[in-house]
Amino acid sequence: MDKDEFERIKAAEKEHLRTLRGLKQQHRDATRKASTMNALRGMLTPNQDATHDEFTDKVNQSAAMAEARLELAQEEAARIAQQEADAEVTRQSEAEALIRQMKAELGGDDASGAPPAARSAPEAQSTRASGETPSSAKTIGRTPPPEPDAPEANEPTRGAKSIGRRRGQ
Repeated sequence: MDKDEFERIKAAEKEHLRTLRGLKQQHRDATRKASTMNALRGMLTPNQDATHDEFTDKVNQSAAMAEARLELAQEEAARIAQQEADAEVTRQSEAEALIRQMKAELGGDDASGAPPAARSAPEAQSTRASGETPSSAKTIGRTPPPEPDAPEANEPTRGAKSIGRRRGQ
């Protein structure tokens, strides 16, 4: 066997291997395509379509129920917030009515419950002229301020009886 004949046989063998490799690749591609087509055919069965539709319907129903629950919860929260706001308004109005009632009971002549600025000017002047203190000057729990015309007390208001050193000396 000479060198040329060896090279020719070697080239023929390489060509044969290339052809064989190509055929194997074609076989793999054909097998893959056939497997894909079988899977697609299997998916198109009426049984699976019904199952798919059933699951889709269940998911849609579940989403609709969750949405309805959310809307009901939002409406309930809004209703509760409105009730709380109404209760607060009612509490405020009851408190204002109670304050007006207490002022009317303590003031005697100001039964209308109107603030002092709302009273008419002649009415306010007549109470001042008669020497009465206006009902707005009366307070709960505090002493009214001393009148400027009142004589000063002879007794000191603080520190008359103390133990130890006197303050201010």
